[in-house]
Amino acid sequence: MKKSDYTRLTRECRFEEFKPAFFEYLQKYIQNNGLKEYKMEALACFETTNHKKGFLGKVKTSYTEICITERFLFWATIDEKKETGMAAAQWNEISGIREWEDTEMGKLFEETGLELFGFTYKSSKRGSWFIGIENNEAGRKCKELMKSMTLSIK
Repeated sequence: MKKSDYTRLTRECRFEEFKPAFFEYLQKYIQNNGLKEYKMEALACFETTNHKKGFLGKVKTSYTEICITERFLFWATIDEKKETGMAAAQWNEISGIREWEDTEMGKLFEETGLELFGFTYKSSKRGSWFIGIENNEAGRKCKELMKSMTLSIK
């Protein structure tokens, strides 16, 4: 099994503690997707710091911001060196959620996080996506909350 290039550190945080880029991406996402009337009420927020081993041992750092609301899962990847962005999915449009290690790819690559399957907001095609989350106390809380939100809506 191939070892992950990433070292992840997940922590629970307050909505106000997200990186400034998260709020820029959120504002653009809300405007571009017709959610102007949506009131952001975060139930829980988590941030994962992703350290990736790079060329000649240089470490690159990015952040994954996860905001759980009653209706939506919002997540953004923040990398100060390049343009990144945000995605969202309504809980009732997520049809599957699995621990990474339980997936087919999880048998090939050592990684921690969740694979989700369903529709991202306003998408006409189902897809799957991976969100890297550390397997620590905060990470387990994040994963369990996301699983319970998916199940409670069905």
